[in-house]
Amino acid sequence: MADTQTASLRPFVVLCACVASLGALNNGINTSALNIPADQIRNCPAVAPGVVTFYPNSGLPECIPMSSWIWGVASGAYALGGLVGAVVSAPISKRFGRRDSMILMNVTFFIGAVLLATSTASAQFAFGRVFVGIGAGFMTATAPPYIAEIAPPNFRGALCTCFQLLITVGILLIQCIGLGLRSSWGWRVICVITVGPAILQMACLPLLPRSPRWLLSQNRVHEARAELLRLRNGDIDNEFNDMLSHFTHGATRGAASDNEKGDLDSFTGLDALAEATSQDQTLSIRQIMSIPVLAKLSIKIMIVHMACQLTGINAIMYYSTSIFQGSFGDQAVYVAIGVSVLNVVMTVIALGLIDRLGRKKLLLISSSCMCVFSVLITIGLRYDVAPLQVVCVMLFVASFAVGLGAIPFALTSEVYPTYAVSAASSMALTTNWLCNFIIGLIFPTLQSACGAYVFLIFACLTLAVFFFVLVFIPETRMKTIEEIGRMVGWADIHPATALRH
Repeated sequence: MADTQTASLRPFVVLCACVASLGALNNGINTSALNIPADQIRNCPAVAPGVVTFYPNSGLPECIPMSSWIWGVASGAYALGGLVGAVVSAPISKRFGRRDSMILMNVTFFIGAVLLATSTASAQFAFGRVFVGIGAGFMTATAPPYIAEIAPPNFRGALCTCFQLLITVGILLIQCIGLGLRSSWGWRVICVITVGPAILQMACLPLLPRSPRWLLSQNRVHEARAELLRLRNGDIDNEFNDMLSHFTHGATRGAASDNEKGDLDSFTGLDALAEATSQDQTLSIRQIMSIPVLAKLSIKIMIVHMACQLTGINAIMYYSTSIFQGSFGDQAVYVAIGVSVLNVVMTVIALGLIDRLGRKKLLLISSSCMCVFSVLITIGLRYDVAPLQVVCVMLFVASFAVGLGAIPFALTSEVYPTYAVSAASSMALTTNWLCNFIIGLIFPTLQSACGAYVFLIFACLTLAVFFFVLVFIPETRMKTIEEIGRMVGWADIHPATALRH
């Protein structure tokens, strides 16, 4: 019988990845929920700007007038909530496990939807955005590690990319729905749509297995083996023994070699596992940063996540309609939807390439192309060349989707040991959402101040990202998490010992 390294992929694993990624669908929905109906949210129909009218027989206003600055804060509040969700993801995942914590945190989408759909003032609207952001931030920090831990090594990159794919699908879905709901009541309906994926995920998650690595970290060895059997075709002994030896720091390797059938009861390493898991509890952010190998790795991963946001993609996703307004007028919304379609298509292509070309190569291709197209977008905006704007924005989005869009989530989930991945993901995604918030907040002001030259800032940043990836980011393609640990240097670290020094 083939081992799990060469065996085929079980459809059940794909189902698990898709269900876990429903939080990403909600992320995409809420990222672009305000893009197309922005005018209807801020301006009531058939009256002067700033005048408030009310629905018939209702105390709800038809719009919520906001200045450009307040609108930027309300839009950015989503990313602020995402930052909070990423921060709290580590302790909640540690307490309840990744699967069960995702069930719990879907409640935030319901709270946010209620606040948004019943908004009467900009402050309530912003708080609603914060709550849906908390849910989205939590999911971005929790779902990719879960997917990485249940996926076979040779399919891990593609399965982790499912998360980014559903973000792009969510963006496209809500923009298409938004076309039909550009009205004084339609924008409130858009705000409620987020509960749909939340209900579906809450219903499906209890049917999914817990992460075998997380179960081992809790010293639940037999459950871990049973769950791995649900997730794999082929002989699981080599993969499971490698997991065990990671948790016992080599104590089980000798015993495992004498037990090719994987009879756990004869593992002399089980006592070592119990001792190891009692000492190697999930690390906090402070503990990770006190271990040099993990601290250096975390800084690199945080920079990759900063690059994911600061290179300009959300400037386009948040404000694509307003960017194209000057050249295309009322047709700008259709150009924005075309951008979202391309984002989905290129993410599907990235899903097929990530385990063939590798993470590092795709990041290099992505950042270099984004740099070139940022310059060309500037030329198109400066000289009002509408076809050049459209083509280059689409190529910019395509370049992002195949690299900086898909890779950071997969990379974060696979380069850390189980005892560090929750806090490390929390750090990385906190950085990601903080930069997201900054871009959402300042881009309208930058656009006003710099005009056509605003994308030159992103060109400089993507050039810097190219050289950073070239020098500092390792290639993890086709490697188990334990093999990656040996490559980046944490495989032989005993956390309890390292923290005492």
